[in-house]
Amino acid sequence: MSGITDKQLQELANAIADQCENMGLNPEQTLDGIARSLIAAAMTFGTKDFKVNVEDHGACVLTTESVLLDEE
Repeated sequence: MSGITDKQLQELANAIADQCENMGLNPEQTLDGIARSLIAAAMTFGTKDFKVNVEDHGACVLTTESVLLDEE
């Protein structure tokens, strides 16, 4: 599966922020929606670390880790 670039992640965050604004969501709800969407994108495309800026709201930083679970 191909990856996603930082630019594409930023564009995704901007599109989500715009849609949240159109829906009348508050800043906390907007950042939550962006964070959840970017986590899903990172897991799907295998992105490890990134930061996106959300105009008028702040920034979202994501760092993923691989965790091995013991199978008993």
